[in-house]
Amino acid sequence: MASDQARQLRQQGIAAAKAGQKDQARRLLQQSLRLDPNSEAGWTWLASVTADRREKLFCLQKLLEINPNNETGLQALRTLGLTREQLAEQMAGEPPAPAPVPAAPAADGSGIPILDAQRVAEAQSQVDMVVREYLAPIKSDVNYVQKTRRRAGERDVVYLRVYVAIGVIVLLFIVGIGGYSLIVNTPEIASILFAPTPTITNTPAPPTPTPTNTPGVTPTPSPTPALTYTPSPTVPPEIKAAPQGVPPTATDIYPPVSARTMRGAVLLLDVGKYGEAQPTLAAERALTGAQFDPSPYYYEAVAWLEAGDTDRALRVLQEAETRILDEGLPDSAKPLIDTGFAQVNLQLAQDALDDGDDEQARAYLAIVQQRAESAITTDPLLWRPYVLLARYDLLDNKLDEALGVLDRGLAVPQLANNVYLIVEKGNTYLQQDEPDLAAYQAFLALYVDPMAEPAHLLRIKAALAQGDAGLAVIYAQQYLFYYPGSAQGYVLLGQARVMEGNTDLALTAFDQALQGDDSSPAVLEALVQRAALYSQQRRYDLARQDLTRALELSDDDPEIRALRMQAAYDSGSYAVASDDADELLGSGVLPDAQIQLIQARILVDGANDNSTQDLRDALDLLDGIGGNLPASLQPVAEEYRARAHYHLGNFGDALNAIDRALAGGDTGSRHYLRGQILEARDEPEQALREYEWVLTWSAIYPYPFVSDVEARLEALKNQ
Repeated sequence: MASDQARQLRQQGIAAAKAGQKDQARRLLQQSLRLDPNSEAGWTWLASVTADRREKLFCLQKLLEINPNNETGLQALRTLGLTREQLAEQMAGEPPAPAPVPAAPAADGSGIPILDAQRVAEAQSQVDMVVREYLAPIKSDVNYVQKTRRRAGERDVVYLRVYVAIGVIVLLFIVGIGGYSLIVNTPEIASILFAPTPTITNTPAPPTPTPTNTPGVTPTPSPTPALTYTPSPTVPPEIKAAPQGVPPTATDIYPPVSARTMRGAVLLLDVGKYGEAQPTLAAERALTGAQFDPSPYYYEAVAWLEAGDTDRALRVLQEAETRILDEGLPDSAKPLIDTGFAQVNLQLAQDALDDGDDEQARAYLAIVQQRAESAITTDPLLWRPYVLLARYDLLDNKLDEALGVLDRGLAVPQLANNVYLIVEKGNTYLQQDEPDLAAYQAFLALYVDPMAEPAHLLRIKAALAQGDAGLAVIYAQQYLFYYPGSAQGYVLLGQARVMEGNTDLALTAFDQALQGDDSSPAVLEALVQRAALYSQQRRYDLARQDLTRALELSDDDPEIRALRMQAAYDSGSYAVASDDADELLGSGVLPDAQIQLIQARILVDGANDNSTQDLRDALDLLDGIGGNLPASLQPVAEEYRARAHYHLGNFGDALNAIDRALAGGDTGSRHYLRGQILEARDEPEQALREYEWVLTWSAIYPYPFVSDVEARLEALKNQ
């Protein structure tokens, strides 16, 4: 009973110390130490709330007398600039610190003082009398009358207000006359105030049927966004915004596409609806029998490329090139087809790099360079070859060369306003980790076209890269104003909410992103990021479900499988985690040693009294890992090695392994396991100390095994 009371007083004292109530904490801890003077936790916490240095040194001396290797006490001594020997010398030269002051004895011997009942009653009657006298109404024969006019000083106040009003009117009249005279006689000021200025804002024009990036004809948004842009004085003179009164338009299609059906198909490509665009483009290509037009061939190849069918895209382009050669067409028919070949080969090079085939990738990249340069030489007004050359340089990590190619395109007067080139330059700056320059490119693109979707996306990403979560939220909301329902917009909004620490709103944003079409790449990104938030919240089942869906959408992306393996293990879905581990071995996504550690943990966590073979298999895996794990995971491996040996009855090996794990860091599970091992080795006193450690820290961390620790502790004390 005394130990239970001491533990209860100690826990109350620790709670008071955490709440900053040092006096109460000191009193409670002193009482607990009177009942249990050998408690390391009690002396540790009492040292943290002592009134002066001498008392702190006394507490630390007592703590180190109990356990000379107590790391907390030794660290506190080092903080005070003392060694254990210096502490002993100081304490030997000073009188001992006062012992904990016991409470005045009570009638029942509990140590709690009890006031005399008669004195309490007398004090209560005196308080009642004082309260009655205070609440009694004041006796007076004075009659009060409320006066509404002719009050004292009222006339003077009225006169003062009149004088002030007349003075203000005269002053305003004089200032107005003087200001008007100054403006009329100063042409420079008059031009500043009255001349028209080219202030550009993001306020959309009145609703008019305007072709947009959405298929069909939709009304231009009319509500004014929350933010407006004022052109910076550093806008290059060659970049011009749309004339006043003319609604801004996206960068026009080049070469021009005259057929309305063809233009609609190109707009479908811009919004990612490649399957819907393909039939129209194939029909338009079939109509070019009499007179060759490269546009249907090029855009149909792009549609197949974006749909993932590079072979079909190459066949369409080869058919076009055959016609050009057979019919002896002029060079003007070739640049767009060269651009298509460069675009397809760039994708093939990327695929080869992903597969680790560097030699084949270089062959594809050589074609990209040759075809793109040929297209620019023949028709420098095509903007896409510049972008392809820049991405070619980016694959080789030549960021400066990529910027040089884009500047080369922007130097063409007809391309100075090209939003795609400006945004590509901003994205290149982002890869160079220069978000400020990227944000400026986004500003320039929005100056040219306030509704340019790539520019809005670039601006949000730049704000995220700058670490400005609030600005990123505003930009994402403005983008969603123009493009409601955009999965990419909600993903970026969710990322901004995560950055500002608002998890609930981040989850809401990712939920909105997942309302879109599963074919959108943003849906896959939303699933992965929502799973990460669920894992942070320890909602591992939901994280595993999101990653399972993401794995299906990504065609078994091994990186997503690695994330699902961890989420499945954390959620207790050991069968799923084990299957994922088997698939990931040798993939290179994670080191095999880390995957084998997960496999060993699954075997140990799922073991029971009849799982001897599983435990031995786990030990074989851990022995095979050796020293191939990162330093942060070595203690985890030792802890599971100790658990396997403990269940197999190898208590000596188990104790050595858990000691190595504890050398890498204290955790409740490791002290709990060490207590179990010591108890099995018939070392009850040391086991008691381990269980006491767990109970002390359970006030801070809600260990799931606290009830078992309490039961074991009680059983050992009863022995």
